[in-house]
Amino acid sequence: MNTTRTGKIARLSRNIREGLNVLLDNNQPGSAIVEWINSLPETKEVLDNCFDGRPISEQNLSEWRQGGFRE
Repeated sequence: MNTTRTGKIARLSRNIREGLNVLLDNNQPGSAIVEWINSLPETKEVLDNCFDGRPISEQNLSEWRQGGFRE
């Protein structure tokens, strides 16, 4: 069974995901995390290429917290 994640956050580089996970571990507010991650040039490139430029939302962050972050 293929368990590769394909969401917005999962498609970011490992370094960005690890930074995001540190922020989640430190209980940073979701709104601040979303603002930070959407400001990164790499994030903008991935979103433009794979998601028609739609930004990462707090819902995407919540889904990551429940899935990829826990893994």
